[in-house]
Amino acid sequence: MKSIFVLSISVVLLVCRFAFGQQPEAIKHTIVAIEEGQFHGWPANNGVWAWGNEILVGFTQVEYEETEGHNIKEDAPQLSLLARSEDGGQTWQMFDPDKYVGDGGEKTKLDRAINFKREGFAMRVFGTAYHGTDDPEAGFYYSYDKGISWNGPYYLGGIAEHARFNECILTPRTDYIVLNEKECLIFISSRIDDTGMSDDISVINTKDGGLSFDILCPWVVPCSDPYRAVMPSTVQVSKNEFVMAIRRRVIADGHKTWIDCYKSEDGGKNWSFLSKVCDAGRHNGNPPAITKLADGRLCCIYGNRTKKQILGRYSSDNGKTWEPEFVIRDNYYTGETGDMKDLDSISLLLYGNRKQDYRVLNVHRSGHFYMINLRGIDCLVFTSLMVSYKYIIFLIQGATR
Repeated sequence: MKSIFVLSISVVLLVCRFAFGQQPEAIKHTIVAIEEGQFHGWPANNGVWAWGNEILVGFTQVEYEETEGHNIKEDAPQLSLLARSEDGGQTWQMFDPDKYVGDGGEKTKLDRAINFKREGFAMRVFGTAYHGTDDPEAGFYYSYDKGISWNGPYYLGGIAEHARFNECILTPRTDYIVLNEKECLIFISSRIDDTGMSDDISVINTKDGGLSFDILCPWVVPCSDPYRAVMPSTVQVSKNEFVMAIRRRVIADGHKTWIDCYKSEDGGKNWSFLSKVCDAGRHNGNPPAITKLADGRLCCIYGNRTKKQILGRYSSDNGKTWEPEFVIRDNYYTGETGDMKDLDSISLLLYGNRKQDYRVLNVHRSGHFYMINLRGIDCLVFTSLMVSYKYIIFLIQGATR
């Protein structure tokens, strides 16, 4: 493991608490990763995992250069890095793990079953068509020691050869739910190559510890739906019920974007439209992050580049209806040097409690925020901002009381 950069906390202003029907207050901002001349972003394309007070967040580092679109130097290496906190997000160490994403390992077939419930387990799913990865057949890595070392890369069984994905490239981020030691659901996206923003979502599962995978649901959003569906964030609300928040857009118009919720009542085999959470603003919108809080409500967070806000909504009926928006952070573009479309902030939502490991629920990109619910009380939101020609990843810490 190659240590790169050690960070102590840097508390940044803003007050926020997540209270029922109230505006958030008492939020603290902490820098997770920053380095002069380097772009740090897209933890949503990487992953976040937590075990008690220990948190691991993935992100991409690229040499900074101010340009149209993402402010990264053309053709510069896009490195997949990690940052770890062992004190609930107060201090962070940034490092480059050995034999990890982008290190050139040859993908192989898994030959020993994974124990998904083993202490320290984490999985990183990768695909193609986004930053730092380029594998149209997709695959995964896994760790048993909280991300210190990784095994992989491995094929997702023979999923890429399934008729459902004929002529498709696989574009998954990390969205999975562990069911037991041998069973796991993975929520993946795909699209026909060279068709632009035409992704669709499928559900695959393994019952033998990752040795093989099957398609549980070929289409979460019906194949007749003409709009993009990508970057799911999925939460289990009961034994057989799941709610998935989805990033949507009109394929030919990146200014018409929104977030939908779909539900499954049969363990992920069949899905139906549940609700529209919000409009997501211009410039390709933002993906959602969703979790179930300790009081039983769902919370969905997202960014809106038109409003320049990080926003959230609660649902008391498992996503059928949503309460009014609340603001987590207002004017989160402050300090940037470019137009708002140049912001690359990211989000992920996790949920867990004292008795079980936290599990990764989703990974997103571009203008999005990570939120982790710790012990049903503390709320951690990960985002990245561009300030003085540097991209930094912030940890915003608040409470859900």
